Amino acid sequence: MTQTRTPSPAGAAIKARSHAVKSRSHATGVRTCAACRSRLAARDLVRFTRDGGSWTCVVPGTPQHGRGVSLCPQSACFERACTSRKSRFACEHGRPAVTALLGLAIEAYRDRIRLLRRSGGLGPAEILEPILSQLSNALLTLPPGRSGETHVR
Repeated sequence: MTQTRTPSPAGAAIKARSHAVKSRSHATGVRTCAACRSRLAARDLVRFTRDGGSWTCVVPGTPQHGRGVSLCPQSACFERACTSRKSRFACEHGRPAVTALLGLAIEAYRDRIRLLRRSGGLGPAEILEPILSQLSNALLTLPPGRSGETHVR
């Protein structure tokens, strides 16, 4: 004779909570910074994708193509991502300079905010402004001598 087991009410509640947490993390888009490995919402990270031979910054709300690298908007994360031997930015042409990568991200965020304001999207523009501010501060706080072009050994 086979026994059928009925789930306990406590077990069902735990399973339901676990499922709710998983579905919430997928809805918000949790990603990992490639440099410091911290997990943040995708909108709080700066994403770069490779477009042919150069890197492009993908601002939230714009189309994304290909695999990419997500970084915290901190100077330490940009520096580590550009100088690490295991960097995802390494390619046959060398690694991008930290200042060049930060400048690319700042310009992409400024352009997107300008476009959103022209079209009347003040809410989305206000969401992107803190990231732009953090990127600008990261550029200002780079240590001297670390902003130049790096190379692969």
